[in-house]
Amino acid sequence: MSRVYDNERLAGVYQAGNRMPDESIRDWVHLIGSFTGRSSPAVVEIGAGTGMFCSAMARWLKPSTVVGVDASLPMLTEAQRFNSHPAVRYLAGTAESVPTRSGLFDLAVLSRVIHHLPDRVRVARELARILQPSGVTVIRTTFRERLDALVYDYWPRLRELDEQRFPSRSEVLGDFAAAGFTVRTVTSFARPVTASLRDYHARMTSKPQSKFTRLTAAEFRDGLRLLQADAHDEPTKDPVPVAERYDIAVLSPS
Repeated sequence: MSRVYDNERLAGVYQAGNRMPDESIRDWVHLIGSFTGRSSPAVVEIGAGTGMFCSAMARWLKPSTVVGVDASLPMLTEAQRFNSHPAVRYLAGTAESVPTRSGLFDLAVLSRVIHHLPDRVRVARELARILQPSGVTVIRTTFRERLDALVYDYWPRLRELDEQRFPSRSEVLGDFAAAGFTVRTVTSFARPVTASLRDYHARMTSKPQSKFTRLTAAEFRDGLRLLQADAHDEPTKDPVPVAERYDIAVLSPS
């Protein structure tokens, strides 16, 4: 996994800069949980970051356990600070070497992390090891051919960079097939992340995603200036929420 997440500044702003309204993350959790037939699933999140999905799954899935795994100690520190929960345990580890026993989980979640994992076949084999035979892996990402986030409107250089580092749908599915996984479904889902463009602008000022580390200071300022101008022109009454769409790939070990 990319070591950019060892950056303490990024870890410190990640929670506030990426959180979703309760209704949005609840809808995401219900969607992800719908792909497992277990009423109280054992869940692992790979690349858990600050634990937003871990704590949300603990709240709304009623799981038997949730384990959040991340390679970044600063991120795990923030997870304990913001998203501790009696049903959640956070562990330092990588997607290629998950520090748990085999056959433990019913559901593995990889949210916005697959582009940080160059050896996807190895990752898939490790997921097959830790999943129950009837388990399922849910990958939440944006495939290279569908990069459509609002952030690219203001920082088009980010789209160019992400086209180089984000895998395509066929690459992800092919790598998991090579590790013995079967595709159950591929879909997409969108939910609001901020209530207005003003809120979105305020969020972006902290550079809350690792992709911003790839921009020069001047590139970041130029994009932020354009975003600020549009946010200033937004009607104060009934602003339009900013939504983000993600692709969802659901796979099971054969």
